[in-house]
Amino acid sequence: MTSLPSTDAASPLESLYRDQARELWALFYAYCGNAERAQDAVHESFLKLQQQTEEIRDRRAWLIQVGRNWLRDQARRKVNSVIKTELLDLNPGNDHEPIYTLFDKEQREQIRAALQKLKEADREVLILRYALNWSSQRIGETLATSAAAVDMRLTRARQRLASELEQLGFEHD
Repeated sequence: MTSLPSTDAASPLESLYRDQARELWALFYAYCGNAERAQDAVHESFLKLQQQTEEIRDRRAWLIQVGRNWLRDQARRKVNSVIKTELLDLNPGNDHEPIYTLFDKEQREQIRAALQKLKEADREVLILRYALNWSSQRIGETLATSAAAVDMRLTRARQRLASELEQLGFEHD
């Protein structure tokens, strides 16, 4: 993840980028399942924010909406093909035995495949909880819903993910 250089007198936009870019990337990744495209959506959102001349009441919500719209436009145009992100999972410093590394890779691939079969809303709530470790309250604030509704969505999304994993032959303890 790239970030803007640190300066003592950072602009408000640079500060916002440092505070929000990682979480926006995770949200956008949940939508599209592509790390590069998610990063592009973050950059496009901040570029449009920089060009915006009208006052924006909630910059975070605005950035999320712009990024979502950009991703939808990209999907419609099919300009970018979805690339595999297996290389993101490789850890060159990993000292595991090769068989365990292969097993871990296969499990990640099964989980990734199952996630891609879920609806966008299910992927979104699961990524926010498990990739970013957000509370139900924080997810609810981001998605403009209650913590109770988030908990219900999480339960249903986990059930659907478990079902997809079973269909893919996922074996677990």
